[in-house]
Amino acid sequence: MSVDRRGFLFGAATITTSGLLGYAGTRPAAAQAGPRTAPPTRPRQDWLADLADDTPVARLSLPGTHHSGVRIGGARIACQGRTIAEQLDAGIRYLDVRCRSYHSALVVHHGAVAQQLLFGSVLLTCEAFLRAHPSETVLLRLGQEHSTVPDAEFRRVFDLYQAGFRRLLRLDATLPTLGQARGKVVLLADHPKLPGIPYGDTKLLAVQEEETAPLAAKYRSIERHFHHAAARPGKLYVNHVSSAHRSLPESNARYLNPRVHHFLTGHGRGLTGLGVVAMDFPDAMPGLIDAVIRHNRRFAGAAGA
Repeated sequence: MSVDRRGFLFGAATITTSGLLGYAGTRPAAAQAGPRTAPPTRPRQDWLADLADDTPVARLSLPGTHHSGVRIGGARIACQGRTIAEQLDAGIRYLDVRCRSYHSALVVHHGAVAQQLLFGSVLLTCEAFLRAHPSETVLLRLGQEHSTVPDAEFRRVFDLYQAGFRRLLRLDATLPTLGQARGKVVLLADHPKLPGIPYGDTKLLAVQEEETAPLAAKYRSIERHFHHAAARPGKLYVNHVSSAHRSLPESNARYLNPRVHHFLTGHGRGLTGLGVVAMDFPDAMPGLIDAVIRHNRRFAGAAGA
């Protein structure tokens, strides 16, 4: 793969969709992270380092984000306030990325709204983070959004990225242990032709993603999913603390996130193995990410043991 082609696929983080065809650059450093705030404390960046290698990833409690790269398009579209680099630094270990296939590139979208972000830039950000913090892992759900290309074409474009990130991506169809996942992006394939862990396989995953339920009912589903995850280990539980019910994503997050924080630090504080907790605007609720992380205490052990 030529340097120019790699730059086109992997480095054009701020390019607009209309400009994709004319871009032929190398990997710009600014594309990897975007604006940065002061980094959080070291435990946030390396919090998986204290957990034993033989811990099944499915038994972890992993803070995550919903529509992780969606920050532009106005209040009706935006689901996050931080860049992906900032999310990883803050302790997020699950990313939800949905892309449109456009002229042999994957462009991050929310519905029809392009996010001026390419899938390759997401991978570059993960690569840089995991190189600096090799004890960590990132679970990444990849799906197709606002795209009608045939499944085989979406896979062809994905394979262009795969060729440039072979060492980074874990594409096995089985749930790993933490030791097997360290330093890797573990792909959750929300597409029938992609490699990785099939996101729709109910033998491996249990997903709560009720987007349109009234908020009170939605919260009950979230809490019920936490209890199921703790009581019925084996699958990877994915619990979406996000809602598209009537109001704006940020407004719904202001309702749901404090209630989840109250549960995690209150009568649910003794539960473990909660799985992925995928949130909108988790940074807006102080202590929420840390509250998820604290549910991993029982798995503490020497990394690499």
